[in-house]
Amino acid sequence: MADPIPELELYLVRHGQSQSNAGLGDPADVRAFQDPVLTKKGLLQAQLLGEYYKRYPLDCVLSSGMNRALETAGEVAQRQARANTVETHPIFTECGVPRAFGRKTFAEIKSAYPFAEPAAGLSTASNFVFTGEPDTDEARYARAQTALRYLRERFRHGERVMVVAHAAFSTVMLFAALDLGPSPAFDFSFVNTGVSKLLFYRPGTGKYDADVHLVFHDDRSHLAAMFADELVDAT
Repeated sequence: MADPIPELELYLVRHGQSQSNAGLGDPADVRAFQDPVLTKKGLLQAQLLGEYYKRYPLDCVLSSGMNRALETAGEVAQRQARANTVETHPIFTECGVPRAFGRKTFAEIKSAYPFAEPAAGLSTASNFVFTGEPDTDEARYARAQTALRYLRERFRHGERVMVVAHAAFSTVMLFAALDLGPSPAFDFSFVNTGVSKLLFYRPGTGKYDADVHLVFHDDRSHLAAMFADELVDAT
């Protein structure tokens, strides 16, 4: 068997606690409810995440175009030596954002988050929020497969990459990465700022006859200093 050749070290992260997570906001206000900012607690969670990952130099930090993910990713990137910008890509948008949300331009994002940049391959003319329909399990899974192809085709030399996204879509990305299909008979939990690590090996070189390894899931070690009493459910 060939020696293992890691191509991508991927960290999937759920954003910090948002206003909607905290039960704030009016669902009738589609734009504000679908795209909330972080609470004070969520910002602290994101800051703790950033401080923790200072010890792990990242090659790239990516985020969805949603406020809560961008804020969280920014707290990580600003503490990094190399990956100090956040590449923004709509492919990582949370599931279920309705077409009524409308467009979100990169200019709108940049004005609020100066550290943001369009992800490689995108133009600033793109819509930076994905509002595709129908929002079925199969459609979500197909989008997750597309997101993983984007990452696998771009990163092939052992890069350490963090993607800050959302609970539902990160779950589907795990399903797709592990080839579980769109509707397995179980679910993955993602607490706010929970981290899951995946290793992708060059095909045919992975350990134990598998080219994708789930190393850990929903880690929240970074929260221990401030939220030790909530580590079972640090939402």
